[in-house]
Amino acid sequence: MAVIGKGIGRVLRSWRGDRGRKPGKGSSAEALSDLRGAIDLHASPDSGRLVRNERAMLRSILDLADVKLGDVLVHRSDIASVNADLATSEIVEQVLASPFTRMPLWRERKDNIIGVLHTKALLRAVQAHSGPIDSLEAGALAAPPWFVPDTTTLLGQLQAFRQRHEHFAVVVDEYGTLRGIVTLEDILEEIVGDISDEHDVSVSGVRPQADGCFLVNGEVSLRDLNRRFDWSLPDETAATIAGLVIRESRSIPQAGQVFRFHGFTFEVVKRVRNRISQIKIFPPPVRPEDPWKDPEI
Repeated sequence: MAVIGKGIGRVLRSWRGDRGRKPGKGSSAEALSDLRGAIDLHASPDSGRLVRNERAMLRSILDLADVKLGDVLVHRSDIASVNADLATSEIVEQVLASPFTRMPLWRERKDNIIGVLHTKALLRAVQAHSGPIDSLEAGALAAPPWFVPDTTTLLGQLQAFRQRHEHFAVVVDEYGTLRGIVTLEDILEEIVGDISDEHDVSVSGVRPQADGCFLVNGEVSLRDLNRRFDWSLPDETAATIAGLVIRESRSIPQAGQVFRFHGFTFEVVKRVRNRISQIKIFPPPVRPEDPWKDPEI
């Protein structure tokens, strides 16, 4: 780690001295490039899982200023939310059944977010309320939604979370249309990997197969796959594995179709309407000199 430590020191010194200067020789841009090279040099045939995790974390930190929220958000179709017009007793039941601390409230349609309800605020209000639960207005307990554009970088959003002391934001596109949500935990997971606790729903989305391939849900992100297996699938123009297959094939493939690109083989296993829901991935053979890749995710 010594060479990486020196590289980080160089970048910090360069950043301090480069304010107001255009990128060039000796600039922070050059220092960042050198640091990325130093991180890659940290790999060796004997690299263990701990070293690979360190490399992945360092790369992710350097990528924070380049990755947009649109690449890491929880898509609107996967948001756990509550209809604000339900009886408060029903809202309490849904909140208690959910593993999440904050729940978006919607009215009339699911993409019309009118507030964010914190479970602690709800339970405290229920405990303090003396009358019937349904006479309590749950919507009045919700905080106003914080809308952020999907073009915001992870670094920018991380700084905004710190400044506002917030943990939850609603992501919209340039037209104000709901794209999804992002939390502070989502950004931290981009750095350190998946953070699970006893309340999390265990949905990996990736199942290793006996023949060495992986059965992957279409919505699994390319960044997660690259970080977990030390792959290098391009994630600049597609966020999910299904998006990559659609982009590379220039079509919405049917189940059973097989494609080969970037050294991998992809077999479409299941398609629901116009959505690829499951893909089988055959990675390139692991060369003897390559670091061992853990088959579990």
